[in-house]
Amino acid sequence: MNIETVNELIQSLESAGELSIKESKYLDLAKEFRICSASLDAAIKTGNMLADQNAQLAAENAELKSSRAVLAENTLESCNSIACAGFRHEAIMRGLCASTGNGNKYPKPITTLVDEAMRKLETPATDAYLAGIKADGVEMFVEKCREKSMSAICSDIRNNWWLAGEHADDFAKQLREGADK
Repeated sequence: MNIETVNELIQSLESAGELSIKESKYLDLAKEFRICSASLDAAIKTGNMLADQNAQLAAENAELKSSRAVLAENTLESCNSIACAGFRHEAIMRGLCASTGNGNKYPKPITTLVDEAMRKLETPATDAYLAGIKADGVEMFVEKCREKSMSAICSDIRNNWWLAGEHADDFAKQLREGADK
């Protein structure tokens, strides 16, 4: 039995007029089935959304792991190139300071490597997920402010709590919007 059949059954029972006890039980059962079906559809939709989100996070994690290996390899190559070019100063080799740049074809090798690595380490799905968690926390604070506002005995206090909740609600929305960028 699918949801369309259940809806037809509900409609026919409701339009039938006075129902017997057995028919009333069928009607109640059909309505409960419809509610359960809607809840199941919502749960499936949420599950699919979470599965997609987990796939994005897993892909970002894999990229981060490969970026570490690439960064290590590039750093080693650059340090070897710097050493071969005659720059054997220990601080340069360890990346603690940039080379002098006096005719050097590697003026800022470590800075360049780090900048390149940082570009590869962008994690939009992770950032969005974390922004959502932060927004959830702020929304909990919004609810607390509204509760305090409703229980306040003085209008000034009530208004202050309500206003704090409104500002926090705006901030939660900004967090969620910023996660999309």
